[in-house]
Amino acid sequence: MAVMNAAADTSSAESRRILRIREQMKQALAEADVALPGLDAAFADTESRNDPFDGSATLFCHWRDIHHNLRGSVQLHDSGRVYAEYDVLRTHPQRPAWFIEAVTVWGDDSGLRSELRLLPLPG
Repeated sequence: MAVMNAAADTSSAESRRILRIREQMKQALAEADVALPGLDAAFADTESRNDPFDGSATLFCHWRDIHHNLRGSVQLHDSGRVYAEYDVLRTHPQRPAWFIEAVTVWGDDSGLRSELRLLPLPG
């Protein structure tokens, strides 16, 4: 398992995927009137892992807070599939009975989907 510096170069295809993921997350959050400036931050670290079964590689990119706690991650698979999530951790501004735990994005080069992971607030 190789660990790469957060400033390590990514391929143009990976860079495009990361940009699309960030934009998809921002769109899902904007629909709920939430903005998270941390989504534009550089990744704290990146790591490439090979699947022990088929040998395919997945690039993992991580956002961390000032205390180095994990805030979110992006997974870019060799196949073009992606999965990402970022902690939101706030009450939904349009639905006060709900708490937004995270925003997630998944898909591939043909399209991305996103959703807010919601939890009901105790009432």
